[in-house]
Amino acid sequence: MKQVLIIVLLAAFSGAVSGQSVESPNYGLKSPLTAEIVRVDFNADATVVWMTVMSDINNAWFCIDRNTFLVRPDGMKIKLTGLKGLPYCPATHKFKRPGEKAAFSLTFPPTGMLPWFSIVEECMGGCLSFRGIVTDASLNNRLNEAFALSGSGNNMAAYHIYEEIIAETDSLNLGIEGSVYTSLIMLDRSMGRHETARQWYNRMMTSDTPDLKLYLENLKRQGAEY
Repeated sequence: MKQVLIIVLLAAFSGAVSGQSVESPNYGLKSPLTAEIVRVDFNADATVVWMTVMSDINNAWFCIDRNTFLVRPDGMKIKLTGLKGLPYCPATHKFKRPGEKAAFSLTFPPTGMLPWFSIVEECMGGCLSFRGIVTDASLNNRLNEAFALSGSGNNMAAYHIYEEIIAETDSLNLGIEGSVYTSLIMLDRSMGRHETARQWYNRMMTSDTPDLKLYLENLKRQGAEY
């Protein structure tokens, strides 16, 4: 037991001195819908993003294009340098059945701790994409709380959290901003408050929301266009 405890403590210490990690971060938009981010490690020698992707159809396959980038808040693109768990295209990982998950990691040159970032694969179709990945622990916790409240039917409690987040972060132009605006708009619409939803939409249009066009397209797909 002592030996196991020592190993665990050494592993924890090693992780602490080598960098910072973010567990299950929130994000704004993603593709494909069955992909998830498990953890992000900001280390001295690399930034590593740990992910999973699940098959939702028969005969599914997946691969990663070498033209995959970590996009910093300033728009600078940092190219993928390492991949584990999945092959580079045109080779493919073939899933045996729907519901099967593949775990993989993307490695990039060191970025240092970022306030937020995106992952964008540039490919011909079905490309991997996560926009506005949140790295702040407090913001992630508040977003998780809002999602949970909304999911349990406590729409107004969730709404107030989103309002507070926008009030505090709007001037920071965080990558998650478009998602928070979208949540406010859709909650207002679900409660029949269409004029208030329109006001949020107009405010979103005049803000410096990163990836604004993508969020407007997403709202349009949900029938929320003003």
